[in-house]
Amino acid sequence: MEPPSYEEASLSPPVVSSAVFIVPPPPSYDVSQHSPPTPPPTYGEAVTVQPGPFPVLTPPQIQTQAASPSRNTGVIIHPVTQIGVSSVSSRQTQPVVTQQPPPVPVALSYLGDVPAVVRCPHCHHIVTTKVTYHPGKAAWCTCLLLSLMGLVCGCCLIPFMVHSLQDVHHSCPHCERHLHTNPR
Repeated sequence: MEPPSYEEASLSPPVVSSAVFIVPPPPSYDVSQHSPPTPPPTYGEAVTVQPGPFPVLTPPQIQTQAASPSRNTGVIIHPVTQIGVSSVSSRQTQPVVTQQPPPVPVALSYLGDVPAVVRCPHCHHIVTTKVTYHPGKAAWCTCLLLSLMGLVCGCCLIPFMVHSLQDVHHSCPHCERHLHTNPR
């Protein structure tokens, strides 16, 4: 079956109703935006003076009015929210002092690549470990691999300078005794 010609198609009624595509016009630009009943507070009204070097903003207090019918029109007015601002107070407040909790020592088996807080089993002090790096199996194997590839002119010594290829030795800075080795 062939499609209809242009003349035949123009004689048939449209398939889709044009009422579906009616779009209302945009709102008028002359309508003013709703403005709040009160202007925003001034800086002096919104800031509470503290004895410290920085002012502190006080949170606004929200007050609502109940809905009531209007006398003239009988229309119900929606509840209005007003923001009240507390006045500037000059009361003296004590600064809040917080104290950090003491560090919790970790077990020696959990020591990794970085210094950590531990309790030394030798001197029983809580210390931050001293970390040193010494060549281990990974550094020697990488050096051997580089020398087998022909990089003998000093390039095979690079693994001895890379910390991620070396073993990590933790020791106590107080008694200088060895605590743990993290092998590679």
